[in-house]
Amino acid sequence: HPVFSPHFLSPASAGDTTEVIGAVGGAVTFRGHNTATEGNQALWSFGNEPIVTVEFGDPLQPVFSKDKFKTRFAVSEEGRALTISQLRMEDAGTYSVTINGEISTFTLLVYRELAEPSVTCEAQNCSGRNCLLALCCSVPSTGFGNVSYTWRVRDWLWKRQSMLLLVRKSSLDDLEPVTCTARNAVSSRNVTVTTPGVLCPG
Repeated sequence: HPVFSPHFLSPASAGDTTEVIGAVGGAVTFRGHNTATEGNQALWSFGNEPIVTVEFGDPLQPVFSKDKFKTRFAVSEEGRALTISQLRMEDAGTYSVTINGEISTFTLLVYRELAEPSVTCEAQNCSGRNCLLALCCSVPSTGFGNVSYTWRVRDWLWKRQSMLLLVRKSSLDDLEPVTCTARNAVSSRNVTVTTPGVLCPG
C-alpha cells in the first residue's frame, strides 16, 4: 500500500516553528535555519531535554546526553540536521537546535499508517419496493490523526464523508460496486465492496 514520505507542511523561516509529519516506523530529518558559518557548536533538544551537542569540525564530534538517543538519532550537514529513525508515537513533540544563539524550532507529529478500512451497514429504510441504505466507512484503532474518506461509485465521487447513501429499487436490484478510500497524513488505504446490497440484508 502507498506510504507518503514525511514532509514539511509549510515553509518556515528562521524564528518560525516548522511542523513536520512522520509515520510510525519511518524517519524524519530536521534542518536548522541557521546556515551561517559562525559559532562552534549546535545543541539539539527535545522540549527542555538536551539530545546532542555537536562540536563543529572535521570530523563532527557529537556528544549525546543519554545513551537512549544514540540508537535512533543521527546528526549530519555539519551538525545542522538531525534525523530520527524508527519513529515512535512518543517521539512527537517540540524539537529545537541552537546555533550561535539562534534557535530553530520544530513540532513533530507522528501518526500510524492506516489499516484497511471496513464498510458496514448503518441503517436500511424501506418503503414499498425501494430501500435506502446507509453505508459507513471506518478505520479501526487510534493514532491515525485526522482521517478523511472518499467514496467512488463508477464515475461518481463523494469526498470528505464517511457515510454513503444508496437506493435499492428492489430486493433483486444489484447495486454497483463501491470503493471507500481512507487517507491520513502518512498513508492511504482503500476497500471495494462488490455487492454492497449484501451488507444490508432484508
